[in-house]
Amino acid sequence: MRKLNKFLLCGLFVLLMMVFLADSAQALPIFARKYETSCSTCHVAAPKLTAFGESFRLNGYQIPEGDEKYLKQKDVSLGAEAWKEVWPNAIWPGAIPGSFPMSAWMMLDVKKPLQGDDKELFFDFPHEVELIFAGTLGEDVPFFAELEWEGGEVGAELWLGFYSLFKSNRALNLRIGSLEINPIPMAFDTLRQGKEHYLYNNWRVPGSANRFRLRGGKMGLEFNGIVGSRLYYSAGMVSPGGGMDGFATLRYKVGGTPFDRSAPTGKGTDDAISVMPTGFWVDNAFELAGFAYAGKTDVEGGASDSFSQLGAGVRWTMGNFDLNAMYILGKNKDPYGNGSEVDSNGYHIEGSMYLFPWLIAEARYEALKLDMTNGAEVNLIDQKQTVVGIIAMLRANIKFVAEAIIYSKDTNKNNVFQARLVLGF
Repeated sequence: MRKLNKFLLCGLFVLLMMVFLADSAQALPIFARKYETSCSTCHVAAPKLTAFGESFRLNGYQIPEGDEKYLKQKDVSLGAEAWKEVWPNAIWPGAIPGSFPMSAWMMLDVKKPLQGDDKELFFDFPHEVELIFAGTLGEDVPFFAELEWEGGEVGAELWLGFYSLFKSNRALNLRIGSLEINPIPMAFDTLRQGKEHYLYNNWRVPGSANRFRLRGGKMGLEFNGIVGSRLYYSAGMVSPGGGMDGFATLRYKVGGTPFDRSAPTGKGTDDAISVMPTGFWVDNAFELAGFAYAGKTDVEGGASDSFSQLGAGVRWTMGNFDLNAMYILGKNKDPYGNGSEVDSNGYHIEGSMYLFPWLIAEARYEALKLDMTNGAEVNLIDQKQTVVGIIAMLRANIKFVAEAIIYSKDTNKNNVFQARLVLGF
């Protein structure tokens, strides 16, 4: 086994060297092809977004100042523009992407315990393969679909949006489908930079039939919008456990690029699309966010568990530094169907430093505390952990992550080293 591990390590080293020495990859993801620009136009380290990328996402995969000037692959019109003038006596014309709007992501993982009796190196090749379809079906009708293979299981997510309803200029938008509800942008799991999931987002009540967690898509609908360029809201209903849950989020940004990019215009977008060789991640800003979620689901013994979560977060970006913190307080009123309540509170503090445009150091400390009333016979263990990592963009669409996870002693977990290679096409 040791000889095999050495052989595989050598193979991994050779693979990484090949990546370093290879020509730049030509197979770029969907929007890089559509606008013929680099992934770093929208991402500091995919999937984490630049300020321009966040505006692009919140605007329904459209450049707020107008797409037409920057499109390299034109959409195919499904009707003449004159049809708009005679609506409702004609079908409103739509469009489809001019090329097949698909990207593929592959994730190759390595994991090695740093403590305990079993310190064998574990390869997970591939850990996950994703096919992503995204774009717009004409102006202000964004869509997103994902087919995901992980651990022998296949999952799918899909949503369709209708933006700028009633000519509201992004103040009122609607999304329908399987939604990432984005509780707090400082802890938005889908857009995290490293490999390790955020602790609170990934947590479920141990031993309960209530399998709710913040992470992952949830079927429902959401209204969202940008008010006054710097205030973003979302509110909606989802049904992850058979019932009807409600949620709401609020974000406010001071300084930096407004959510709708109302300033700067023109030259600001030109600079973003051209992708400056350095400093594209800089957005000197301060952001506040709040979040609320309330739900109900059936558990053991025919009982129902009503649960709620309230959270707040802050983010400060200045030059090469990106600091953020969040806190979430939760309550499950009857997760075991026996009258026991579980209170939870979790927080994290996270910092990133951009050493080079392609090299980022990151560290996060996070904790989850659980309290129970009425003494159900379930072992609830508090969790505390530190995640320290380095993220290297070997190419604009090739990312390497190396992380160490250090657990507190009372968590009874062994410290772990893990690495991930992500390829996007």
